[in-house]
Amino acid sequence: MGENIISSSKGIIIINGGDPLPGCPQNWDDAYKWEEKANADREEFEGPTWKWDCGFKLDYDGPLLRVSSRFYPPKTHYGPKWDGYITVLLGNEEILSKEIETDTLDELKLAAEKFVDRYMIELVSKLKSGE
Repeated sequence: MGENIISSSKGIIIINGGDPLPGCPQNWDDAYKWEEKANADREEFEGPTWKWDCGFKLDYDGPLLRVSSRFYPPKTHYGPKWDGYITVLLGNEEILSKEIETDTLDELKLAAEKFVDRYMIELVSKLKSGE
């Protein structure tokens, strides 16, 4: 048996899935080179990226939907209110945007969370129903 396989009276244990098959990286340098090449055209937060895990397990993980926002505090050069925007992105594509202007920070918090929560609930509902 290979060095990754332990046999006992209770059964066989395969450590790290046994010996690598053809096509599997033979070392971490090769794995990281492949990962770098596979992710070369991807921006951070744009969507899933490839990542090697222990034992050469390969993950394709990352965000599909994200929220980006920027709000400016009341100041003489910004204006008398909290104002800014929230953008919802699918991958790197803007799918929804809203400008928000409020008198207080607490109102800003409420308005921003209400906007995001509404679309999160709607999106989850549509995905679960298969629409």
